[in-house]
Amino acid sequence: MALFFVGVQFSVAQSSERQQSPEAIAKEKTYKLHELVTLTGDQQGQIFRVLVDAEQNMSELKKKDISDKFRQEGVKTINLRVEEGFKKILSPSQYKMYETSLEVKK
Repeated sequence: MALFFVGVQFSVAQSSERQQSPEAIAKEKTYKLHELVTLTGDQQGQIFRVLVDAEQNMSELKKKDISDKFRQEGVKTINLRVEEGFKKILSPSQYKMYETSLEVKK
């Protein structure tokens, strides 16, 4: 369910945030995550890189002339990569807080 929410979160963000660069979007999302779970400096850099990669991939995916089904699969893959990256970077307690925040936002 958390993956679904992240997918929705990225999808909703696409329309309003695509005017910004992937780096600007990733910076904002990193800051929001930092406010939630208090990231270390090292974690901030790692999370930022994961999110920049995701935003760049989302941007490229949006530009491609593909069916909605393939686009949805691409978004799902990108979101899985983000979740995997977060799991590796965040401590178990930080990740639990992150997951809890996703559930609350539903």
